[in-house]
Amino acid sequence: MTGPAARAPGGAYEGAGRQAAVALRGYSSVIVTSDDPVAAAHVAIGIGLAESAHRLVMIGDLVGEVAPLQALVGDDDSHGIFDSFEFGTSFGRIAREVKGAPNLFIMPGGTESPASETIIGSERWQHFASEFANADELLLLVVAPTAPGIAKLAAQVDGFVLVGAPNLEMMPDATVLTKVPHPSVIAPPRIDIRSKISKTPAPPPSESPWVPSKVGITAVLILAAGIAGGALFARSRSSSKAPVVVAAPPVDSVRNDSIAAARARAAVVAPVNPADSAIATPFSVEILAANTAEGANFELKRHGSVMPSPTISLVPIGETEATWYKVYAGAYSDSSDAEKLVRSLRRRRIVADSAGSVARVPFAFLVDSVPAVAGVTAAVRDKIQSYAGRGVQVYGLTQSDGSVRLYTGAFERPEQSSLALSALRMAGLAPVLAYRTGRIP
Repeated sequence: MTGPAARAPGGAYEGAGRQAAVALRGYSSVIVTSDDPVAAAHVAIGIGLAESAHRLVMIGDLVGEVAPLQALVGDDDSHGIFDSFEFGTSFGRIAREVKGAPNLFIMPGGTESPASETIIGSERWQHFASEFANADELLLLVVAPTAPGIAKLAAQVDGFVLVGAPNLEMMPDATVLTKVPHPSVIAPPRIDIRSKISKTPAPPPSESPWVPSKVGITAVLILAAGIAGGALFARSRSSSKAPVVVAAPPVDSVRNDSIAAARARAAVVAPVNPADSAIATPFSVEILAANTAEGANFELKRHGSVMPSPTISLVPIGETEATWYKVYAGAYSDSSDAEKLVRSLRRRRIVADSAGSVARVPFAFLVDSVPAVAGVTAAVRDKIQSYAGRGVQVYGLTQSDGSVRLYTGAFERPEQSSLALSALRMAGLAPVLAYRTGRIP
């Protein structure tokens, strides 16, 4: 091999993959492709090493015995992706955990080459992609750009990481998430997102002394919040404006004992501002706990305009796969103010006499902010409408300096927030869990 990729050390590509990983936040199934499959494999490993610190990552070899991935397999078992598709072996059985990286797994090609249209173009990938989205995990597929069936595969996953300059003329509408150039010296990857699905970038946060830019929020999330695995959400490829997503049943399980153990090791999401716990605004009124997204959305549509700071929280029910879709209103530092809201809502027949209860929910996801400038009220209103158009119900709380922080959801404990975090990331946001502070405008 004489091209530029052949002269570059694998470590350089892995380093570039680590840098590129930030562009994949909010995505769960990605093709890594290159005019040099070895380079693509090294980049995938770099991405996997970076992301496995926060969520489970599985790298699939759809080239067949590509050397960097084979070197990480660590055993003599030749079964892999080919055998999964040919004989029904689960991904959990063919996945090999990478030594020293307990959240990173390799799926080798198998006893025969997986680079066939039957496998690469299979509709089963959509089911697998949904499972990884459901669990807030990442599936990386190393594929040659000329592989048979790659266009069909591309339609079932989130997009591409391009290493070098592979020819994608057969897929003019391909979603390119980021590009990694071949070295001599690899520059930081240029993010080039052209989303053809409902994963457009979040509006850039306004300048604020507390809330960083979108990249800054992501960095805080990396440092402060381990992503809780096992969340069950179906990925939607439509531009639905529903603020929540209905869970879909898994089709092909990717779980085995080692993967389940890796998920169990994932850290609970931590609030980024623990020092604000003493000045938090913890009290809200729980309006409804619905067992379907439709029920919660209907309540919000009926009465959201007449309730202060309405929001929906997705809360897991114990250790089960069931979910409450809880509708909350209000945000107060004193429970007596929340009691007043309950009485007012009952008096106005917004809730029944037996409904509505004060809840202590001090945590929420911070998604944006508006600085204390002239016209702040109109700016907040515009931002709330903009997020609603993307299917996210946010509410604003005014801070002591006159700025407004935009939150979504309300949670009693940090560990309740993992499902909502998954849904927000699927919507293309990079939220941070925080003690919510401020007052209703």
